[in-house]
Amino acid sequence: MAGTSQPRQKLWIPLTASAVGTFVEWFDFILYGAASALIFNRLFFPSFDPVTGTMAAFSAYAVGFFFRPLGGVVFGHFGDKYGRKPVLIVTLCMMGLSTAAIGLLPTYQQIGIWAPVMLVVLRIVQGLGAGAEYGGAVLVAAEAVNRRHGFFASFPAAAVDLSLVCATGAIALFSLMPSEHYLTWGWRIPFVGSLLVLAFGLFVRRNLKETDDYRRGTDRQARKMPLRTLLREHKARLLVAMGVNLTPSLSYVFQIFALSYATKQLHMPQDTILIGVILSGICGAIATVGFGALSDLVGRRTVIFGGAIFVCLFVFPFFRMLDSGTPWIVWAAVVLAHLGERAVFGVQPAYYRELFPVEVRYSGISVAREVTGSLIAGPLPLVATALIASTSGQTWPLASLVIGLAGLTAISILCAGRLDRPAANTNPATANG
Repeated sequence: MAGTSQPRQKLWIPLTASAVGTFVEWFDFILYGAASALIFNRLFFPSFDPVTGTMAAFSAYAVGFFFRPLGGVVFGHFGDKYGRKPVLIVTLCMMGLSTAAIGLLPTYQQIGIWAPVMLVVLRIVQGLGAGAEYGGAVLVAAEAVNRRHGFFASFPAAAVDLSLVCATGAIALFSLMPSEHYLTWGWRIPFVGSLLVLAFGLFVRRNLKETDDYRRGTDRQARKMPLRTLLREHKARLLVAMGVNLTPSLSYVFQIFALSYATKQLHMPQDTILIGVILSGICGAIATVGFGALSDLVGRRTVIFGGAIFVCLFVFPFFRMLDSGTPWIVWAAVVLAHLGERAVFGVQPAYYRELFPVEVRYSGISVAREVTGSLIAGPLPLVATALIASTSGQTWPLASLVIGLAGLTAISILCAGRLDRPAANTNPATANG
């Protein structure tokens, strides 16, 4: 039996399986994002000036996001039709192997234009795998228990922050090497090292069983074409889910872009901002689980709305604190901004589980997250860099964009109250916040 009726060791199999896959996915993406901000402009796009080279590196970063919706649609369809486990094994392999291959790529200086071409191809493979990985991971965690969904489903979300700590810490550690060694081979070690986590993830997922929620699904017609059913019968829920994902997407401003902004615009030592990002990851992992548990007590919508409003109010102070250049103030800025959007991110898994019926749940989560990821999250570092460059370092246009996106999350979660009933197999009290 699933949930708390299971022996405790059996419950932790799906929780570990979901968390480790999420760790691999986001370790790969964060590692690439940090490398894009710090070194890839020199290794793969060296013929450009520094700003243009950074934008080119961020463009390659965005490519992975553009292909995530395709991966989400394709693998989400198979996940609803054939089960969570086989899809999660395939996506884990795609993520881990493509990341290791990036660590083995020759640079522009060695093979010319083929270096960025191969980099983009591997980013596409990453994007396809990542498009369905997180949706499946949170489903396995959320569907594995019968109660306290907010708490247990937040585990894979917390794994995102743990991967942030490890990826950023790896970049910081190896960047301490002499520059010539770091640029030639030191940066490659964290990428190739992801194979170790991949091996552990495959070992755990091999013992994973299908969740009771999936096995209890009775709408066989919906399961034949889950995406068509989703778009025909659950458009309002899909739009709400997309709106809820806008605020978590802002982590790419508060962390990935902040790395580039602090080092290139403010001429801050790289180690200073990296420490801030690492601290935010540690605090974020703890807070994510805390917010998930809080949502079990006060409702999902309450916590999500509060997190979105906090981000709206804090974004101008965030940039003012960064501009101070004082290390502890910079660290506080990065941590507080991250905690604000983690109030939304930590509750997302349980909220999505309750929003969509089980027969279209994998497709619903994957489409909602990956469409907004492709349109918003992927281009955000690129857009942020362009806004700062075009306004001679002024941050108010970017801050206004952040407020607009977080505000849409707040509006979406308010509109969710108009849905006449929670999806099947949910608790109406928690679904309605």
